[in-house]
Amino acid sequence: MVKKLGAWILSLLMVLTLLPGQAKADDRENLVATAKKYIGIKYKWGGTSPSTGFDCSGYLTYVFKQYDITLPRTTTDQFNGGTAVKKADLKLGDLVFFTTYRAGASHSGIYVGNGNFIHASSSKGVMISSLNDPYYWGDKYIGARRYMKETVASLAVLPKGQYHDVPSNYWAFNPITNLSKKGVMNGYENSQFKPTKPVTRAEAAAIIANALNIDASSQYSHFNDVSTKHWAVGSINAVKEAGIISGYPDGDFKPNQEMTREEIAALISKTFVLTKKTTDNSFVDVSTDDWAYNSIQLLNANNIVSGFPDNTYKPLKDTSRAEFSAFFYRAFTTLPVK
Repeated sequence: MVKKLGAWILSLLMVLTLLPGQAKADDRENLVATAKKYIGIKYKWGGTSPSTGFDCSGYLTYVFKQYDITLPRTTTDQFNGGTAVKKADLKLGDLVFFTTYRAGASHSGIYVGNGNFIHASSSKGVMISSLNDPYYWGDKYIGARRYMKETVASLAVLPKGQYHDVPSNYWAFNPITNLSKKGVMNGYENSQFKPTKPVTRAEAAAIIANALNIDASSQYSHFNDVSTKHWAVGSINAVKEAGIISGYPDGDFKPNQEMTREEIAALISKTFVLTKKTTDNSFVDVSTDDWAYNSIQLLNANNIVSGFPDNTYKPLKDTSRAEFSAFFYRAFTTLPVK
């Protein structure tokens, strides 16, 4: 009875840790993932929905409303609300503001990390741009505001392979759980996996090195942007030597760069022997002159990757950790390694 009461009190305290109007750190990543779903939606002055199109402030109110956060409707009012944030202290989900056609805040977007923001552009609709774009946005930036307040919940440490944000009915539960138990993939603190977070080049390198049991002991830095103290330096060196992932012509590896679905297809095709060579099914948005066309087709033929209900593959879409888990697990359990 005492044990049951203690467990009940612990559960209650964990629930009370998160108060209304506050958000877990993961909510920032989820909000950014939600915002990216609308990339390509057209611009419309006064627009507040995907069906009609968005203007810049209408886009922000639509995204934040899905997280029970009500933003002021206009860019000016959004800039005058929230909590001011220094550019150096930006977090995912912060609002960023610019002065364009008039004095004061006249354009806004959502910070998505790595110096980039997503916004409803009058020329191209919802898109991602650089805050420091030297040709336009860089010198028009005027500040940022924070509307998401986060509180870190104290969560129980779960057994290996179990995560608070990957319930048993989650679509990628099996690959995430099995790869984690095998030590191929790892989660984050507080037994979080962050399934919607895009997978980075460093994470992909570590996953492959773990899965193939490649020697990752070398701490020598082969790339300008990977120090000898980087958490994945050994794995990055290992996959480079194996010819699976290479760097860029400028000598960088870009370890924190998020990987697209076509990049993941190319990566998996370099790692495993794809036994089936042809398929009658082609994705409508992957042309034969796409640099990753053959990799995508081969993985499709071998039932490693899947598309969307409209028969698209979305090759330029960032690959979430859950998607990568599913793709990699299918290859890891059904195909021989090269």
